[in-house]
Amino acid sequence: MTADHRQPERCPASTTPPHRRDVWLLVTAHPDDESMFFVPALRNILGSGRRDGDPIVHVLCLSNGDYEDQWYGPIRTREMHRACSLIGVQSDGKTSSPSAARVLNDDRLQDGPNEVWNPDVVSDSVLHHIREQIAPLVCNDVVPTRSPKHEYMLSEPREEVRAWAVEEKQPAGRATPPKQSVRASINLKLLTFDKGGVSGHPNHLDTYRGIRHMLNEKCVVTRDRTESSATLRLNQQADSAASEQDSTNSIEFHVSAYSLITIANPLQKYFLWAFVDILPYLLLRLFHVMLYLTYFLLGGPLWSKGGPQCQPFTRMEASLDANNVRCRLMEPLLVWKAMAAHRSQFVWYRRLSVMFSRYTFINDLEKMPIDPPPQLDCESDDDIASLPPVVTINEEESSAEFLLDVPQMNALREAVLPPGLHHRPWKRVYSLSRDGDSFVAFRKLLEDWARENRGSASTILVVKTGAGETIGGFADASLVPLASDIAGSANRSCLFCLDSQNACAGPILKVYGKRFSSESSKKLVFDATRRIIAFGGSNSGDGLDEGFGLCLEDGFGRGTTARCAAFQNDPLVSNDDGVFEVLDVEVWGFVFGQL
Repeated sequence: MTADHRQPERCPASTTPPHRRDVWLLVTAHPDDESMFFVPALRNILGSGRRDGDPIVHVLCLSNGDYEDQWYGPIRTREMHRACSLIGVQSDGKTSSPSAARVLNDDRLQDGPNEVWNPDVVSDSVLHHIREQIAPLVCNDVVPTRSPKHEYMLSEPREEVRAWAVEEKQPAGRATPPKQSVRASINLKLLTFDKGGVSGHPNHLDTYRGIRHMLNEKCVVTRDRTESSATLRLNQQADSAASEQDSTNSIEFHVSAYSLITIANPLQKYFLWAFVDILPYLLLRLFHVMLYLTYFLLGGPLWSKGGPQCQPFTRMEASLDANNVRCRLMEPLLVWKAMAAHRSQFVWYRRLSVMFSRYTFINDLEKMPIDPPPQLDCESDDDIASLPPVVTINEEESSAEFLLDVPQMNALREAVLPPGLHHRPWKRVYSLSRDGDSFVAFRKLLEDWARENRGSASTILVVKTGAGETIGGFADASLVPLASDIAGSANRSCLFCLDSQNACAGPILKVYGKRFSSESSKKLVFDATRRIIAFGGSNSGDGLDEGFGLCLEDGFGRGTTARCAAFQNDPLVSNDDGVFEVLDVEVWGFVFGQL
């Protein structure tokens, strides 16, 4: 049997887009997540039959679960396919199947509690699946044929997929190019973990952050009177041999995402939920049976539909605003069989979890919030002066005042921050006058912030010297790296000094090392033993002060600054020896999503 290498057919042209169909994409971190946590939601989404109106369901697993050993990967992939078939998500590669399951094997997304998944990599993997699987399915109404192998992640899109390209998100304020006619309009609904990760696994948390990153950074966000919405457009380019008058076909995805709510309390997760959710239903069911018997004994016909009715347990319940959905399922044997298909993972504690866990019977889904789009009055992103003022997260009235005022924050944003952080609210993570001079407290606050913003832990360090000068640096990586962090790049980091403010021109700001270079030797140094934080480079030597562009020593007791080849800076303070007294220190982080 030979593989079919035909190019995908173009969507037939039409004057109006077809009826908007629902496509659900469950994104998990490991094989067995879909069986352990999401069966009630999947079964309710799939429905009882395979009618034309049923939604299309895909399952995308970001890793193959080879944490214990590499040979586990193919085994766990086959197990997931069997489990998805039991649940109702077809994964056998049939071209007529309305659903598909897929497992990725990417070196950047490896299974393990100590692995860090970059949100940008996660979002790109999801977009790759949408281009490769969902776009041809929507256009041709079939699932594209897949290789029989169990390793599906490709470094580059296949030739028949290259024609589908994601329309780039235009920077805020830039005029959008003229849009082509939409040939298909789809409701794409993503389903994944919430910010608690359901079980707290770091890979689950990174999956959630990757989906949030895709919603806010990869999609075009618009806002109506009530809420923000995200749209993703795929364009199918015309063939080179086609006529120049052949217009581009487009598929428009109206993207929303739902997360499975984490139950942190073990008692509520495994025991108390039965008294809250199952027992009331059973008592109500018994009451309806007794009421029906009374109705029958009083002369009501047994076959009459006018008797008392009781809603089935298996159903989906949506709130009035559709932001919360409860999926009920009274099929524990199905969940057991699906989990038993993962033979390599079905150990005793997972058996107990399937028997008693609330996720076996009920899934509570919450709609992910989408950050509102930035409101700009300018027509070009080159006009940075039109950016709105920096927004800061409010603190208690008793907290110490900020070292930076709004004009200084605006100047730093325009001169120091990359464009992706221009519209993010600022949050003061640490303040010397507010949190004290304990280096242990500083480390804990920065580590907590790095965990909450895994993959997006950029910060600004601001130092007020005893002479009244304001200096600091932008850190493109975490100032306090976690034990699980892989050594990352600090190539976009830079140093700055704020001079006296001119009433007309605003703050006078000098920036060093802003130009990005992949060959840069910039480094962020954190030494808990010597209580040192420094911006330096490969020429810094063995901890010698003269090589650091900015260094805080002795737990914020004093600081030094010197010429540094990596940042190409002059000393940041005016005195000759570069040594200064530290009066106050602040570290600012950038908020992604809601706190």
